[in-house]
Amino acid sequence: MADTKKSEKADARATTAVENAHKKPQPDSLRETMESIAIAFVLAFLFKTFQAEIYVIPTGSMAPTLLGRHKDAHCDGCGYDFTVGASSELDQSDGVLVTDQRILGAVCPNCRYRIEIEHAPAYNGDRILVNKQVSEYRRFDVVVFKNPEEGHINYIKRLVGLPGETIRILAGNIWSRPNDDDTARWQIQRKQDPAVQKDIQLLVYDDHYPPREMLAAGFPERWVPAQYSESARQFGGWPESENAWTADREARTYSADSSTDWQWLRYRHVVPAPYDWDDVENGRELRNAAAATLVTDFCGFNTARTGDSDGKLRGANRNYSEDVYWVGDLTLCATIDVAAAETNGAVMLELVEGPRRFRCEFNLTSGEVRLLNIGLANRRSDEPNLMASASTPVKGTGKWDVRFANVDDRVLLWIDDELVEFDAPTTYEDAHAGAPIATLEDLAPCGIAARSAELEVSRLLLQRDIYYRNETYPFATADEVPVVDDPRFLQHISEVRDEGALRNSLADPSKWSENYLETSGIQQERYSRFMEFRLDEGEYLMFGDNSPKSKDSRLFDLNSRPMAGVFSHRYAVREQDLIGRALFIFWPHGIPFLNDGKGFAVLHHKEKNTQRFSNEKVRIVRMKDYPSVRFPFYPNFGRMKKIR
Repeated sequence: MADTKKSEKADARATTAVENAHKKPQPDSLRETMESIAIAFVLAFLFKTFQAEIYVIPTGSMAPTLLGRHKDAHCDGCGYDFTVGASSELDQSDGVLVTDQRILGAVCPNCRYRIEIEHAPAYNGDRILVNKQVSEYRRFDVVVFKNPEEGHINYIKRLVGLPGETIRILAGNIWSRPNDDDTARWQIQRKQDPAVQKDIQLLVYDDHYPPREMLAAGFPERWVPAQYSESARQFGGWPESENAWTADREARTYSADSSTDWQWLRYRHVVPAPYDWDDVENGRELRNAAAATLVTDFCGFNTARTGDSDGKLRGANRNYSEDVYWVGDLTLCATIDVAAAETNGAVMLELVEGPRRFRCEFNLTSGEVRLLNIGLANRRSDEPNLMASASTPVKGTGKWDVRFANVDDRVLLWIDDELVEFDAPTTYEDAHAGAPIATLEDLAPCGIAARSAELEVSRLLLQRDIYYRNETYPFATADEVPVVDDPRFLQHISEVRDEGALRNSLADPSKWSENYLETSGIQQERYSRFMEFRLDEGEYLMFGDNSPKSKDSRLFDLNSRPMAGVFSHRYAVREQDLIGRALFIFWPHGIPFLNDGKGFAVLHHKEKNTQRFSNEKVRIVRMKDYPSVRFPFYPNFGRMKKIR
């Protein structure tokens, strides 16, 4: 299942984070989970009749949607729980631990604190139920298929490309155009089912889990009462300022009074660096003034840190190279509790992406919500473009959970987990054709404003969309010669020429955009034909949700296909290789209990060892300090769910 051999990108930079497990469940989601579990068990017992089959996920190429071998981690810096990939610990050929690959630490995606997880339990991947009777595969389905290079190996990925089209990756999104029209415009491909989009969003920051020790040392809060000031460039133009908002830092709630003018509560993406945590842990004053940076495709799942043969931790003080690519597709979640509202009372949510600003404005008297699009020319004006409107239950006094998203050039709104139906389309056309143009305000990309109302905001959560990496090998079809001089050398091409230039300019959006356009332009000029994927009849393109750690079909080998009698495009998955569509997570790992929540060791990991024997013959040695199976445990019902 999934990548059963070590990913070609095992040493690549990582990014993506697991959906926050603490999130308050909604009634609809609980009902759906229970229904999914019931259906899964029925299908499991009757799978011969329904042509269904159970598979196990070994690696993290589809995280966080599907988890392979992993460790559950708890951050001591902020209290956030997240998941870390652990498949790299094992030799995939025999399941024995690789001595110097034992995972010792990880980095929290919420506060960047470095934690130790050497003795944390390692769990096997999700067991999933797959429907093998599929009449038609749709874009963004999660699909099991045979690897055309090695027919005995099954992979699982998300289908992103269909027969008869050419696929291109631009700024982390999927774009396509028909093969028979080279003059056609590239079209962004959205998750047509909004529930798919909602389920695969990744963590940026959960305000319910602040790094309290870091904040006590003087590090800036991310959510603050603020007034716009272009001179405050280090905070995206939003310095902390006194206004009608009051923050309860202990309860992590924010209250606004009934001011007649719009008053802003603003998020600034101010992220602690490794040296900041070093200062705090060693009792020193913070050595550097904090500044906001662009939101990137950083992911805690991919931050596993290994050790040398003597157990010394590697990479303890380094900045993680995966913290490189700006992600502008964001989702803001909040609980809004209105205590009183005047005639013109209103509350507004805002998301920024480059030269665009999207607002969701609730009229608390009528319950109407308006979606507004404000361009670069009038960013500070009161003359927005009305995209659409709708009636909502957000009226008068009451409490509502709100989710506001700008993803894939489409604006969506959920209230109490129900998608709002607007009176006009909420999609828009990207005038920059996918080119990432970051602005100063992308350092403070979202906010909440109130007017003529008394209200409290809590459970603030910022998420981001999947960012698909535009990386490839410089091969096209089986009869072409590789670009590199030595045809035996499989050269890997990243989407930009110099990732270091991007990393060093994350606090300067205009410089970051300049570096991206320049260095990605070099790659496009040299390798553009290898960065587009033409799909003929019966061919599909498959990507992993965990793009930096997935051997996507765009990274498949060239030479092994002809030897196996396969002559499709190198990157294509043939229709005859499709096995089925993933339905349910049937059995995630069990949760140990007793013995302080660790359970009791039943089996232990084993490792290959040559150092303990004079003849240096390889022996398989039992690791007494590293259990592989713990008992007793109870089912992890929270992850038994429909796969989207």
